[in-house]
Order: sequence, then structure tokens, then C-alpha cells
Amino acid sequence: MLGYGLLIVAYLIGAIPFSVIVGKVFCKTDVREHGSGNPGTTNAFRVLGRKWGLLVFVLDITKGGLIVLLVRLNVFGADAELLHPLAYGFAAAVGHVVPVYLKFKGGKAVATGAGALTAYVPLLAIFGLLSYGIALKMSRYVSLASCTAAVTMLIGASVVFFIGPDGASESAWVTLFGARGDWVFVVLTAIGVVSILLRHIGNFKNIARGVEPKSEFLQK
Repeated sequence: MLGYGLLIVAYLIGAIPFSVIVGKVFCKTDVREHGSGNPGTTNAFRVLGRKWGLLVFVLDITKGGLIVLLVRLNVFGADAELLHPLAYGFAAAVGHVVPVYLKFKGGKAVATGAGALTAYVPLLAIFGLLSYGIALKMSRYVSLASCTAAVTMLIGASVVFFIGPDGASESAWVTLFGARGDWVFVVLTAIGVVSILLRHIGNFKNIARGVEPKSEFLQK
């Protein structure tokens, strides 16, 4: 029961709308009423500025990876009957996308998903971050950079699935990269990436029309 109970806990943590909370508490602003209207990290940067946007980013990253990290550290006991660690990160991402606290109208879960993957496969997450930075530098579109990072992580997960380190060895490489044959990692990552891409269709259309905001707001 603990394993499934933690799914609910992960969802409830992931559903916490930090962009809305930070905006209202520190800036007296509801991010849902400005910018894109999305209660996510990117709109928090756009509406609240770099300082508060960075706080929201850190909080969203943390809520995505918290339960994943606790499971990986065996905080609940080595003999506890738990699900795959990334299942809890996935539940947190679902909470961010359909948060019970906001009538199920949430963000796109890029930062929350990144937090889950960072807690599970730190080095692969670094590759995703690098691809994000390169794409953002070249295009200045946060939406495009986010999708690029997501696809990079899926490619990385697929590569590790076929030629990664042997999970039976429990080596440091397995901890940092993930294990060969980890189909749950690949499947959940694929579902997350498809969701992120679908939720960015509007952004892609805006880019094609030349009306998508660029990343100058990150300099506030």
C-alpha cells in the first residue's frame, strides 16, 4: 500500500501551483491573468521577472524530483514494496498538468518533469539541460528549447535502454545514467515527451506566425 500511497502524495506535491503562490504572496500578481495565462515556470519568468521566476523554477524542479530521490535513497526502507522510482516523478508531473488545487488547469510540466529525471538519471539530465541551453541560445524561444530538451532526454533514455550499464551491477554508472533494459524509464519518458510536445502545439503555431515571445523576459 505504501507504494501506491506515495503516488497520491507525489501527485498532490506536484499539483502545488508555486507560480501562483509566489506571484500572489510576493508580487501581488496572479500569473494566470497575465502573459500566456499558463501557471507554469516560463510564464512566471515572463510575468514575475527573473528573481521570482527562478524561485518558481527551483520549486517546480524540486517537487518533481522529491519523491523520486527519497525512493532512490531508500528513505522508506530497503524492503519497502515501492513502484519504479520514476513512477512518482510521473505522478508529480501529472499533478502539475492537472492540479486539483487549480480546477485541473495547470502548466506543461517541463520543469517538474526535468526534476523527476534529474533525480533519477542525473548525467542524462545534464545532457538535456545542455540541449536546452543551446536551443535557447540559437532560437531564443523557451518553448522550442523545452521541447528540444525533452526529445534529447527521450533519445538518451532509448540509448541507455539498449547499450547502457547493467542494472544488476548497481554501479555508480547505473545511478548516474540509468540501467540497460529499463523499459519503465523509456515508456514514462516517452509519454511525458509526447505530452510536452502536444501542449506546445500552440507555441509552434505562434513561432510560425512570428508572434511567439522570445526569451528577453529572462533578463528582467
